[in-house]
Amino acid sequence: MATAEQTREALIGALIKLLEERSLGEISVREIAAEAGVNHGLVHRYFGSKDNLVHAAARRVSEEIHRGYPGQRGMSAFTFRYLRDHPEVVRIVARACLESRTDLLRAASPDPARLEQIIAPLCEAMARTGIDTGVDPHVPNAFAISALFGWFLFHPLLEEGFGLPFDADEQVEGLLQLLDFALAGD
Repeated sequence: MATAEQTREALIGALIKLLEERSLGEISVREIAAEAGVNHGLVHRYFGSKDNLVHAAARRVSEEIHRGYPGQRGMSAFTFRYLRDHPEVVRIVARACLESRTDLLRAASPDPARLEQIIAPLCEAMARTGIDTGVDPHVPNAFAISALFGWFLFHPLLEEGFGLPFDADEQVEGLLQLLDFALAGD
């Protein structure tokens, strides 16, 4: 017999798996429960609604991606590896954007305290290098995140149309490791 927590996790995992291929509107509570191997009534019992389950899934993915490595100052290479290893996250976020689900995008964003921890090394690097362009450090951070998501979302197009080498992912990851090193200022 599964515990309540195991059932919740199974439902969240099932929803994430189903979202890999279909939009939220195309997925029913019964399908989510069937994928999780539980009765559909448990969605309402543990989450209250499909929408609450969706928000719980967005929060879980957000927590995973925004935690990074403990003690690590730069997160660029970690985020790249995470998105490469979890392509479903890119598709889910893209669908949320296309469906104008700003509530889901907010749930998938880091909490304000974590965002400031992520931004701090960028602020320090800008100050250390004398870069004073009047650019809010949240802007280059947001640009970097959108570039990372775009890399994986448009990867097939980039491979076909732009002649990427077979080791393009490794090259990008190497560049991001250098960026993390520069941000750390060690």
